[in-house]
Amino acid sequence: MTDPDSDSRPTIDRRKFLTLAGATGIAGLAGCDGGGTTGDTPSGTATDTPTDTDTPTETSTDTPTETDTPTETATEPPAENGPFAEIPAPSGEGVERPSGDAGTLQVLDWAGFESAVTYTFDDGQPSHVAHYDELEATGADVTFYVSVNAEPEGAQETWKQAIEDGHEIGNHTVSHPHDDLSGSSFGEPEDSLAAEIEDCTEYITETLGQGDVWTFAAPFGEGGWTEPARESDLFLNRGVGGGSIAPGDGTDPYNLSCYMATEGDTADTFNGKIDSARSNGEWLIFLFHSIRPTDQEWFAPVDVGEITGSVEHATGYDDVWVDTVANVGAYWRGQQILESAAAEESGDETTWTWTVPEDYPSHQTVRVTVDGGTLSQNGTELEWNSSGYYEVALDEESLTLSP
Repeated sequence: MTDPDSDSRPTIDRRKFLTLAGATGIAGLAGCDGGGTTGDTPSGTATDTPTDTDTPTETSTDTPTETDTPTETATEPPAENGPFAEIPAPSGEGVERPSGDAGTLQVLDWAGFESAVTYTFDDGQPSHVAHYDELEATGADVTFYVSVNAEPEGAQETWKQAIEDGHEIGNHTVSHPHDDLSGSSFGEPEDSLAAEIEDCTEYITETLGQGDVWTFAAPFGEGGWTEPARESDLFLNRGVGGGSIAPGDGTDPYNLSCYMATEGDTADTFNGKIDSARSNGEWLIFLFHSIRPTDQEWFAPVDVGEITGSVEHATGYDDVWVDTVANVGAYWRGQQILESAAAEESGDETTWTWTVPEDYPSHQTVRVTVDGGTLSQNGTELEWNSSGYYEVALDEESLTLSP
């Protein structure tokens, strides 16, 4: 990771380092889209009120047996909890192993669910701390994008608890400035965009104790953050508009579409979007700012009951996957990795090979099905999961289908 403004800063591959080392008083804020605020606003911030729209902002791509046990591979198994906790199985069970001719490898969209939904909360606001217990009580893992200098009372304890509870803490920079380092929402900006990102990552890993940082949310949704995010080993950047994401729609991973909640939105607003994404087989990311009731309404406040009501609506479907940006996003990108793999035929076998990008998190899997035959990875036969899929470990970088 390199600060382009400093030749003296060493280059460090954080992904490799962490694999070896292991896990170990602000009154207001401008909206992350450069929009307006409700309540007190720090000086020097933009105040244009956002519109309720899904349009992107101008500022922002031997015979296997049937079992319910996940595939055993040479890679480290997923954690029981955390942003990359084991993906739940879809509701179907008792699905027989395909017995036709070997062929037709297909990656299941959204890990076998009809759609996916993610809830994100920006800035590390006092209202997020105040309403954390209510969000946690829904049982859904969510993503909190925190800015270091926006640290209300009780924030560190809350974010540490959130990590322990399985939520994701994402990178939202140190001071929340524009991409020209002007108009910081929280104190003075760092010397460069890279420093804003890297110092926030350091805070999350060293102060809060999260094993790594995987995803980013650009302040104000501005495009100038894209390259610094890429260079900082972050594999996704969430934007501030644009609607839902389909498995193969060409969405830029460094400008993920989302729906940004606005003041006055209700559970009915959110539920309608959840239902639409479910019908269309898409990933819907929600972006929330201030949560009511609170005496610090920084931007676009929404009542906590409207948020938790929509979470209950989403989790009420047994075919909707509700999870963090990191977990759903890793599957979404993992599907693209496998679907673009090079295929080579040798006799009656077909082998796919691929290279996992350096910024992509390790120990990720995707779920696949075939018409028939036997799937194996580097000599290890994959087991059929009776929920209707084989689990392919991307770190193996090879998959073979044989009769």
